[in-house]
Amino acid sequence: MATADLISRRGYLLRDLVRNFNQSLGETGAESTGKLLHYTADLVGSGGFELWSRLCWDYAFDHIGIASPRIFVYLKQKLSELSEKVARVPFVTFVNSPEIQKSTGEVVLILQTCPKKAKVRLPVVPAETHLNDGWIIATAKSTPRAVVGKVWNSSVDLPTLYSAANELVSAIIEGALERALFWLRWIFEEDAQLRKKFGAGLTTRERGPASLAPKQRTHPGFFICGLLAEVYKEFAEKGQMRMHEEFQTLLDIYRSLDKGVSSRRKQDSLILMVQILVEVPRWRVGAAPSLIKDPVVLARAVGMTEIFYREILLMPALAKPLPNRVTGVSSHRIQKKNVTVDNIEGQLENIDRVIMSFYDSMV
Repeated sequence: MATADLISRRGYLLRDLVRNFNQSLGETGAESTGKLLHYTADLVGSGGFELWSRLCWDYAFDHIGIASPRIFVYLKQKLSELSEKVARVPFVTFVNSPEIQKSTGEVVLILQTCPKKAKVRLPVVPAETHLNDGWIIATAKSTPRAVVGKVWNSSVDLPTLYSAANELVSAIIEGALERALFWLRWIFEEDAQLRKKFGAGLTTRERGPASLAPKQRTHPGFFICGLLAEVYKEFAEKGQMRMHEEFQTLLDIYRSLDKGVSSRRKQDSLILMVQILVEVPRWRVGAAPSLIKDPVVLARAVGMTEIFYREILLMPALAKPLPNRVTGVSSHRIQKKNVTVDNIEGQLENIDRVIMSFYDSMV
C-alpha cells in the first residue's frame, strides 16, 4: 500500500488528511481554526508527529518566508522541544499530555495567522555557462567586494568561485534578487559539474560540520553561508538590518545535522537569506514584524486544542504509526477567506461557538 493510501486514527486517507491540513493552514476564520486543530490532533494522535513537524516546516518555507522571518526562530525552538519530549517518553504519555496538545495547537495557529508570501524560485541557468572559462571572464565584471575576501582563500578556492561570489554580493547590494539567485544556482551547478568531471569542485576547504563526509564538508553551500553572514554583518553595522536571531537561525538550519532537514529545505534557507539581504535593507524598519498579533485570541483558541485531542484519542490506536513523510499528494493552492469581526470579544465568541459545534458534529 502506498503511504498516501494509509488510514489515520480518525479514518482519513493520509493523502486527504495532509491535503486538508495544508488547506486549513492557508485559510482564516473560526471554522478553519477548528478544522486545523482537528487535523493536527489526528496527525499527532496517529503517531505522525514527525510528519506533522515536516508539514509545518514545509508550510513556513513555501507560504510564509520573508513575510514573517520570525517564524523560523519560533519553529526551530518549539519543534526541537517537542522532538526531545517525544523521544523521551512513551507515545501514549506524549499524546495525552495537555501541555503537548496545547503546544501543537499553538504552532499551527501561529502558522495560520502569519502573513503569507510564496517563496521565490531559482532562475534557470543555461547549460552553456558551465565549464566555460570564456563565459565567466566575459560575464563576471563586478568590482571586487571586501566581504568576499574575508571568506575566499586562494589556496583552497578556485578563482571562478571568487568571481561568482563577487557577482552574487554585487547583485545583493544593488537589490537585484533574480540576478543574485542566478549566481547562487550557478555556483551550485558549476560545482556539481566540476566534481563529476574532475572529482573536485570549486573549493577543497572543509567548511561544513566535522561529522559530515569530507566531500560534503567542501560543498560550496558552506562557503555561501560564510559569505552571506559577512554581508549581513556589514549591513547590520550600517544599521540597515536588525534580524540577528532570524538570520542566525537560517544559517543554523543550513548547517544542521538533523536528518529531518532535507537538502531542499537547506537550499530554501539559503534562498531566503539572499532574499532577506536584498529586500530588508529597503524596508522602512529593518526588523522582523511581531509573530503574534493578538495573544488574547491565540490563547483562547489554543485552550480549545484539548477538545480535539480528546475526540481523536477515543478512537482505537493504530497498529502502526503514520510514516515520517508521504508521497503522491499534490500541492495545494492557498485560499484566503476574509472574516470581518467587530471586536476581540466577537472573535473569541465565534471561535468558541464554531469549535464546539465542530466537535459536537464529530462525536
